[in-house]
Amino acid sequence: MVNILKYQPFKGLYIVYFASTLVFFKVPFWALQYLPRSKRPRSTWTLKRSIIVRTIRELFTFKVPVGLKTALDSPKEVSDRALTDAKFVWVDGVPEELLRGEVQRIAEITGVKPARNPGYWLLKEGSAWSGPKAKPGEKTVLHMHGGAFHLGTANPSDITSNITRGLLLHSQSLERTFAVDYRLTASAPHPPANPFPAALLDTIAAYRYLVGEAGFDPKDVIVAGDSAGGNLAVGLVRYLVENPIPSLPPPGHLLVISPWLDVSTSRCGPNSSAIINNPTDIFPDKPGEPFAMYAVRSLLGPLDPEEAKTNPYFSPVSLHVKPDSGLFKDFPETYVVAGGAERLLDDSTVLMEKMEADGVKVTSDVLPDAVHDFLVFIWHEPERTEVLRKIGQWIDRM
Repeated sequence: MVNILKYQPFKGLYIVYFASTLVFFKVPFWALQYLPRSKRPRSTWTLKRSIIVRTIRELFTFKVPVGLKTALDSPKEVSDRALTDAKFVWVDGVPEELLRGEVQRIAEITGVKPARNPGYWLLKEGSAWSGPKAKPGEKTVLHMHGGAFHLGTANPSDITSNITRGLLLHSQSLERTFAVDYRLTASAPHPPANPFPAALLDTIAAYRYLVGEAGFDPKDVIVAGDSAGGNLAVGLVRYLVENPIPSLPPPGHLLVISPWLDVSTSRCGPNSSAIINNPTDIFPDKPGEPFAMYAVRSLLGPLDPEEAKTNPYFSPVSLHVKPDSGLFKDFPETYVVAGGAERLLDDSTVLMEKMEADGVKVTSDVLPDAVHDFLVFIWHEPERTEVLRKIGQWIDRM
């Protein structure tokens, strides 16, 4: 803070002003405001949850970068000393001969090429690293983190690793999980970087690493993602189903947590979750305002904006995607987790409806008072532990 005040005084003063007004004025005010249950965002919420959610909404308005990984950061190797119960590896880019179909078409337009990226094994607490090779019948989770495609990291220090740590804790059969540090996207005012399908190519590469190099049987791999990572998880399965590759059969199971599956925000009417749940979710967007427009613009790059509305790799549950049936045919058994208080709830609801109509076996947990991506928040109890236990049991039954 001293260095910021010295070398970037205006930025430093802004940080001091933001933090002091939040801690000394806004939080105490909200504590008084929410004392009556009728004044809370949800009357069923505790005072603590009401204040935490309101604080998170306020933090999303902060205008200064606070150390979150972005597209401007180059991938770097992480030493074992810097990790706890985890192991860093490099994941080679997917071979170009495995690129085909719609993803190959778009990659040629956007100029995206495969690339090497970091990956992280996360181990059950206290376990020793014995190498990447899978044991016979061993299960694992391939996790893609959330962050609206332009923020976050697979590094175990990231808040999204609370999901896989929770799965390792509550599953008896799961010994380790894997996460890929896929390329993050960017656009003006930053240098444009990594439009679609950069992150999806990295996701395909991570799956190929698990199956081709680590030797996991595809049926023993659970592909998982939260928020934007849920979009990538669904996109990976779609790619493998639409483009049969003998060496890369689709995974045995799919797990999505608060997936962002309609980047066009095609459902924003008065009865949509985007409007109804706007006051109760962690994002401070204005009612009716399209969700995360910077991320969508970055993801599209040079593509026609219509792609966000009509392409199932961008928005598989959009009202504008055709055909409106059969999009999830041959998908594996799927577990869908969502919060009843989140603005992206419709994405999960429509996903479940479409999957079931296409014959996919779906297990779901929609917690009425939970916010977006609630499994990452250790304060979000009792819902968080309740759902992680159920998912752990689901994994153990496979």
